[in-house]
Amino acid sequence: MTLHVTANDAQTGAPRCDVKAVIAVVGLAIEARIAGAPAMIAEGDRTAFYLRDAIRHGARGIISFGVCGGLDPKLRPGNIVIASSVFAAKDEAYPADLPWAEELLRMIPGASYSAIAGVASPMTSLEERRDFHGITGAVAADMESQIVARIASELRIPFAVCRVVLNPAHRKLPRAALIDIGPAGKPELRKIGRSLVQDPGQLPGLSRLAVDSVMAVMALRSAKRRLGAHFGFPHLCSRDRVPIPTRVLETIATRA
Repeated sequence: MTLHVTANDAQTGAPRCDVKAVIAVVGLAIEARIAGAPAMIAEGDRTAFYLRDAIRHGARGIISFGVCGGLDPKLRPGNIVIASSVFAAKDEAYPADLPWAEELLRMIPGASYSAIAGVASPMTSLEERRDFHGITGAVAADMESQIVARIASELRIPFAVCRVVLNPAHRKLPRAALIDIGPAGKPELRKIGRSLVQDPGQLPGLSRLAVDSVMAVMALRSAKRRLGAHFGFPHLCSRDRVPIPTRVLETIATRA
């Protein structure tokens, strides 16, 4: 996705107050539909390239938006987490933009404010999630937030994270749910079906996941309605980009 600055904006230096000011980065097609335009479905290494291009053409902020897996056992499906920071790797954590996070918390009553982890692949075992939560302090994990945090820090623009818990920490994902997402953020239904045929014992877990998914999607839609087209971005009409600190926070891992 490429965003463009209009000729008038470039000539007059007028504040950019349009929906293109904020890019939502998601992992699934349904998340993109809820986010509306402009939303970018993460596509591996290409995501960073597209984000840099969008920012070069005028985007002012990035938000990681969608569902996530719970790491804190207190979180339940449908709970909303606003990130205080993103744990991206060992000795690598990034602070979310504080004014933006505060605005998200104001606009979404009941949302929690905690560290979130960005991971390269889903955590498959209950023990892995428990240990990761204990070591890092992150309450939830998704596969896009680390990309958002790194690019925002690199290019010195604000970022935020708004994630809804889908799979809670105490519930193990069935193998069929771990099949790679297909092109354009859509599940590979044939592969999921084959996995279910090979192991019908997954059916109760998939049924429970379907119920949790409905709860999470409803909460995500509600959050987007509250946030509006600009995702609560507080720097919308600023003439200059609002930089975020380049210094990486004391890492969550070190604190633990």
